Amino acid sequence: MTRRALLFLTLVLALAQCAGCGSDEHLAEFELTATGGAARARVWIPINEPRSIGTWRAEVDWGDGESDIAGVERDGMLSGVWLQELVGGAAPELIVVTSSVGSGSYGAVHVYARSGDGLEPIELADLTEEQRLGYMGHDEFTVEAGQLRREFPLYLDGDVNAEPSGGTVRFTYDFDSNLWREVASP
Repeated sequence: MTRRALLFLTLVLALAQCAGCGSDEHLAEFELTATGGAARARVWIPINEPRSIGTWRAEVDWGDGESDIAGVERDGMLSGVWLQELVGGAAPELIVVTSSVGSGSYGAVHVYARSGDGLEPIELADLTEEQRLGYMGHDEFTVEAGQLRREFPLYLDGDVNAEPSGGTVRFTYDFDSNLWREVASP
């Protein structure tokens, strides 16, 4: 092989190794990770996006050689990520929680199931009008023992945002009935 051919081959190999160099597709401004069984998830806010509004992206490696990617617009900061079986099936669901910036810290939860077409969103019902009485944000979402849980402080008439006086209300999500059910306080 001539010296010129060797230099050309070296250049081609260097360019092939650098395919994607300079791409910021997987660079994160902020990220969270979760595991569930053999599955692993990485959820991130892309680099150079503000943390308060923009998009989040997720990549789930199912542990069987397959992976799925999703991207969603967001109003707020990432505040929680889980991979947990919630609705039954062979694979855990991806649960992503965001909290709006500002004094209310209003929460939003997104649940995705594995499907043949990738990550399929599961539409969750809103709280009923009655369940929203005294609600002014400050949501906390958790996933425990295969249940999606939500709690927030209750505000009574005259309460200011920093001083709720109505206690805390707790809910679990019933996927069979597609609604939030209040849980008795401990």
